[in-house]
Amino acid sequence: MRMRAFAVTVAFLLAACAAIRAQKHQQVRADASEFKNLQVLPSNIKHDDLIATMRGFARALGTRCDHCHVENPPGSKERFDYASDKKKEKNIARTMLRMTRTINDDYLPRVDPKGQKVACITCHLGHPEPPPPPPPPAQEGTQAPPKS
Repeated sequence: MRMRAFAVTVAFLLAACAAIRAQKHQQVRADASEFKNLQVLPSNIKHDDLIATMRGFARALGTRCDHCHVENPPGSKERFDYASDKKKEKNIARTMLRMTRTINDDYLPRVDPKGQKVACITCHLGHPEPPPPPPPPAQEGTQAPPKS
């Protein structure tokens, strides 16, 4: 009886090891060729990294995918045509990403020894368009500007 239990346990462990090994050898998505029309993000970005980046944009702007991406007709394999440039918001986003990269790479290192970075959320604060900045503080001896 003991020998039979031992044999079953060994067989189970071998099967589990084989299953784990098969999972490790499964081909990962071909990220480099999977995405079309990436102009600002790296062309070899991993799928999970791209999804995390897009979710970060959505949170920072308080939007969803359809803000920048065109919806496909009902019944299509994918809900959105991610490669399409038909929406102006997508090109605005690219411009803003280039701007943020320039600020982070060229300007902030000159003035911020802590290495802080700006991101979409820095200005947008969860809105598609950044809210207006607060008025400057009133200086002594001057009257605060009227509220509009």
